[in-house]
Amino acid sequence: MNPEILAPVGSVEALQAAFAAGADAVYFGLPQFGARAFANRFTLEQTKEIIEQAHTYGMKIYITMNTILYENEIEDAYEAARALFYMNVDALIIQDLGLIHLLHERLPELELHASTQLSVSTPAQIEQLRKLGVSRVVLARECTLEQIRACAATGMEIEVFVHGALCISYSGQCQFSNVMYNRSGNRGMCAQPCRMPYILKEDGRNVNKLPAYLLSPKDLSLIRKVSDLKDAGVASLKIEGRMKSAEYVYAAVTAVKKELEEKDLTKEDEEHLLVTFNRQFTTGHTYKQKGKDLMDPAAANHHGLTIGKVVAVKGKRITIQLDHDLSQNDGIRFEKGRVSEGCHVNYMYDARNRLISLGKAGEVVSVDGPYNVQIGSVVKKTVDSKYRKEVSDHIKNDRRYVDITGKAVCRGVKEPLYLSVSDGKHEVVVKTPIVAEQAQKQATDPDVLGKQLNKTGSSWARFTHIDYDLAPDIYFPIKVMNDLRKEALEALRRERLSFRVFPEKSYTYMPQVDPSPVVLAQIETQDQKGDENVLWISENVPGTLKKGRIDTEKADVLTHLGEGKIILNMNVVNSYAVAALLSLGYEKIGISEEANLDQVEMLVRAFRARYHQPAPVIVCVYQKKRLMLMNHCPVNTLLKDEKRSGCRLCHEHVYELEGTDGTSVLCLGDSACRMRLFDSKTSDRLEWVRILKKTGINGFLCVFVNEKKEEIDRVLKALCF
Repeated sequence: MNPEILAPVGSVEALQAAFAAGADAVYFGLPQFGARAFANRFTLEQTKEIIEQAHTYGMKIYITMNTILYENEIEDAYEAARALFYMNVDALIIQDLGLIHLLHERLPELELHASTQLSVSTPAQIEQLRKLGVSRVVLARECTLEQIRACAATGMEIEVFVHGALCISYSGQCQFSNVMYNRSGNRGMCAQPCRMPYILKEDGRNVNKLPAYLLSPKDLSLIRKVSDLKDAGVASLKIEGRMKSAEYVYAAVTAVKKELEEKDLTKEDEEHLLVTFNRQFTTGHTYKQKGKDLMDPAAANHHGLTIGKVVAVKGKRITIQLDHDLSQNDGIRFEKGRVSEGCHVNYMYDARNRLISLGKAGEVVSVDGPYNVQIGSVVKKTVDSKYRKEVSDHIKNDRRYVDITGKAVCRGVKEPLYLSVSDGKHEVVVKTPIVAEQAQKQATDPDVLGKQLNKTGSSWARFTHIDYDLAPDIYFPIKVMNDLRKEALEALRRERLSFRVFPEKSYTYMPQVDPSPVVLAQIETQDQKGDENVLWISENVPGTLKKGRIDTEKADVLTHLGEGKIILNMNVVNSYAVAALLSLGYEKIGISEEANLDQVEMLVRAFRARYHQPAPVIVCVYQKKRLMLMNHCPVNTLLKDEKRSGCRLCHEHVYELEGTDGTSVLCLGDSACRMRLFDSKTSDRLEWVRILKKTGINGFLCVFVNEKKEEIDRVLKALCF
């Protein structure tokens, strides 16, 4: 059985394109709670109509609710999810562990998918999510093919991205946009600092002379590898792009579908993928790509399709030698060195200066464009008006049908005609309001009846086979036969849309929590460790509690789901998320650094009111905030062999990334050679401690990166109980 093809939808046109191209399912967001705050999204009323239409034609609908939710938002999110449940939504894609926990307890029949924002990459993490009621996991894009196979072997449904943009940071673990621009990626408002240019500095010296896109990955495309993913046990092939065009959606779904059906992609298919959107393509972490195989330091925007070269410029008149066709209303870009200018082809002229609407490959044409275009510039097509028209025609004309079977039975004269219809899962039986008459001329035999039953025309279904058990010499009017067909199809359609009726449950039990105080001090080097009565934690410093990495399955202090007692970095911002992690056996829960003081206090009060005991949470009150965690090293890429093979340069020198807007971040690898980016400024929230202690919080965390012993001593003295 082939994996599902899952398409992104950010507009009505994109929805129609996914439908026409043959996607098995689509995903989109509501006006709230989605990780694409700037995408066009659908209201609940529109969503209800979309679900009914999709289910009629056998397509599934998944709604994204993949942001973190604060205490004052989670009940509203629950009500939206509840409404979707009773609309027959097929699943919700969720990041917030609190919402997952709440929905599974109250609406256990609702299918829950764990978002890629949860950065899942190991079987242990999957098993913990299974306990919370998750039935499918969208794996982290950092997973290799071997990791994907191991996760699929757990029996959990696995969803994998196969085409579209890559985040260079582990999804859900990026604070760059939030810290620097007050736009949280975990709230759907990412400012995309990864697509900005930077200078790498080594001990204050510029490594690259001109700013480059050192954090901007190429776009992922595993379309040619879908057979590998199918063999690995992947259940769903996901296309990224809820903010992309209808043409992009149609091109990507078409290409994935052809690969699954083992049909060769044509040259046109490949070009459609390029022209609809690309930053160049990579097979990404799935196939262990690194350095320039993964990244594109030269540009972070749409590359388009190369179609020719500028051979002459006179004012605004630009002459192009074409390698591909160019049409009026196409979008093009001229690139040479660091100069990139774009324009819309409003007017185009042939070699004799006559207006034309189409320039063919091999011809020389002229267009009016920007003034500063240079001879020798590469010309790229970024919008293909002809393909846009083709997709629009497909949307209007291509029909989608559900295959059904039927059986027609009439035992004789004065008996009704029965018609049973089945889609393989649902079956209905209808009968004529009148009985058969004795045939005088033309009897209603299988040929006559079949001709009428197969007139499904513009309906949603078509018969693949009909069995007949008809007595001889019976007669029914043609109108009666047609009405019977219509009644059967409508009855089957209603059956396919049957709405759920399940009782909601209530659950507020919580086992006794550990009330003991704890102060954690995270360090990078041995000389930072002191004698203070705190729990020293580190990934690699001897004599400290072992702090796990994002893929560590067992540690004293975890940073992802696994076996341990203390867990951090899970983006916890509401009391239900605390309860979810306690239900999995964790004893101390780290609160997200995104939560402000009021939000932390609200969480603690809600937990105490519901469970009648203090919330066993840990609040970070001192740190250089980690902005990114990534499987890419800009230091090694620029200075070594691009293979990130443990060069340890980041531990021998001080490396910083300096943005053109003045931002400055520290680069430091972890014990697994993953690169971490830290804010160069310190977030000091020690003034919170007195207030938090009054609310009952007695767990605190300090993260020391490059602080000296004296500063560490000062901070910890403010925390000791």
